[in-house]
Amino acid sequence: MPSQASAPENIDPQTYHAVVGPALQAAAAVAAERGDPTLAADMPAMLALIELVNQLSLHYYDEPEAGEDAQDWLHGAPAAACVMVMQEAKLEQAAIGQCLAALEAAYAQLAEHDVTRPAHELLYRGGLQLQAGERKLADTTLKQATRMIVREIENWRQSSH
Repeated sequence: MPSQASAPENIDPQTYHAVVGPALQAAAAVAAERGDPTLAADMPAMLALIELVNQLSLHYYDEPEAGEDAQDWLHGAPAAACVMVMQEAKLEQAAIGQCLAALEAAYAQLAEHDVTRPAHELLYRGGLQLQAGERKLADTTLKQATRMIVREIENWRQSSH
């Protein structure tokens, strides 16, 4: 079962607007391009969602208007974003907990092997664009980064298995 930290209802509007929303939009668009209209069944796109939220959170931490509550919440934001996707796909609570655990384990492997590093520059640029209020440009950049992350994950899976 998802923890309280990963409860989507705990996302404050500022964090959603600055971090979670743009990441969800990019990951969902890429998953749809890949044939999954719900995002929930596309494991590489879900892992990309986690990376997007993590990287965009780094930018949000630097913002002076991000208060301590928002900073504390950002630690649970990747899991909350995943829970939102799984709830939207109508998964049951027990299945959500299992999927979240599997995603967290898979993400730990990606982090250990630095699989998503090639996309960090694009993610950084997308974060700066969001901060500058260039939402449309940021959306394009974040989709590019998501595609790159998905490609890197798939390449890594093929080469390691």
